[in-house]
Amino acid sequence: MVVVASYDTNGDASAPSQLTDLYEEASILASETTKPLTNNRNLHSPQNGVHLYQFPASFYSCEARLVLEEKGVDYKEHDICIIAGLFDQYEPEYVRLNPRCVVPTLCIDGKVTSDAHNIVLHADEFFPQSTKLFPKDDKTDIVKEQFDLACSVFVEALTYGEAPGGPKLPWQMRGMMKSNHGKKYNMLTKKLNEHRDDPYLKACYESKMAILTKQIEILDSEKQLSDIVNATKIIMKQLNKQLEEGPAKDGGWLCGENYTIADMQWGLTLVRLHIRGYHDLLWGDYPAIEAYCQKIMARPAIQKAVIQYQTASKIGGLVLRRKIAKNGREIVLLMAAAALIRIGLNRIASKEFQ
Repeated sequence: MVVVASYDTNGDASAPSQLTDLYEEASILASETTKPLTNNRNLHSPQNGVHLYQFPASFYSCEARLVLEEKGVDYKEHDICIIAGLFDQYEPEYVRLNPRCVVPTLCIDGKVTSDAHNIVLHADEFFPQSTKLFPKDDKTDIVKEQFDLACSVFVEALTYGEAPGGPKLPWQMRGMMKSNHGKKYNMLTKKLNEHRDDPYLKACYESKMAILTKQIEILDSEKQLSDIVNATKIIMKQLNKQLEEGPAKDGGWLCGENYTIADMQWGLTLVRLHIRGYHDLLWGDYPAIEAYCQKIMARPAIQKAVIQYQTASKIGGLVLRRKIAKNGREIVLLMAAAALIRIGLNRIASKEFQ
């Protein structure tokens, strides 16, 4: 997880706000109890090939898919539905892969790497078949600086929260998000009760419940979301400065002539915020950022790994398939009942018109 800094009106870092305190507390909870895994042997993982456990609309799953596309890696996707009351990420078989109960998870020949940023760095080192995204040369420092800056944007809150003055969630999504965290908490409570005698699962579920509680506090607070928007505006100002003064002004990328991990992370962040409708609020006064965003969106890997996954049919189809797989008998019975009702209504209507 990423801690969002607070800023004063001049754009300088100031004392931590309540927002920073809450998210830092959640981050500490995560790091102390379930540290990210890097190439750890796991008997519950597929033992051959490259496998990515992900959810199509998840920002962090997009990050993992994108680095694999940029590196030209062949991999198999495993869909983990994290919405609509399904919450596959809490199922014991998945928790044994990823103790943080989140997506994505990368498995390579039986070894597991978790946490999206960690997956990006590991994949860049592990798969040498293309140019390194994180170069070890005179550009290293500026690439790291810009990568960290992009990672500091609190994308999750901007995606699922409704900040004052920001774009509204679609009505379908608004209702789902308001109930989603409560349903997650109930599911975790149920799983914890079911697996209380399993020390590993018990520790994972308790840790996740503590983190979820902090996240709910942030997303339910207009003040916290307003702080996030203000902090993000300062971050965008720093990005704009780099674009206007750095290699991008002469047709290059953010940190040099070559596309790097900083461009990948910033591109992913800008595309998500653009799709969510934040472009006018966050960088409407910065044409350099909008031009950079459009350049990024035209990149084939972004189209394939990110934009093509942000469709209702892609997400809705997955939810429907998982619902049928999980509750097949109940759904068949409901469909049969609906068919019988429809037949009955048709017969009534036909008699009325005879």
